[in-house]
Amino acid sequence: MPRGTAGTTPAAQRRRRTTRGRSDTGSVIGQITQLVSTNETLKAENAELRAVNEQLRAQLLEIGSALGRLTGAPRRRGRRGAEPIAIAEARPKRQRRPITDPEQIERRRAALAKARAARAEKLAAARAAASERE
Repeated sequence: MPRGTAGTTPAAQRRRRTTRGRSDTGSVIGQITQLVSTNETLKAENAELRAVNEQLRAQLLEIGSALGRLTGAPRRRGRRGAEPIAIAEARPKRQRRPITDPEQIERRRAALAKARAARAEKLAAARAAASERE
């Protein structure tokens, strides 16, 4: 590398790299800022939707109890009005622990094989009965 050429001194090279690094950092910071603002907007919208959902649930329960009072009184014994509609909450699926005992694994495999064989036998009998009817 020849000495004295413009723009090739180590200081000039460092300056160019830092300028490029700052612009990359600036774009990353801009993206992060945009993501944060979008996230805050979505949080506010989510809170608003939850509030609307709660209002609609309350209205649904009110309508259900009113309908029960109007239509359910003569048919039911010992009750006045309808019970409020219970809206089931979705529970997360239970996480099962893996089976590590080799004997138990083998017993389960044998039970599955036996159940599959019984099911195949049942299907074959049903098919044979269906073909005899035709």
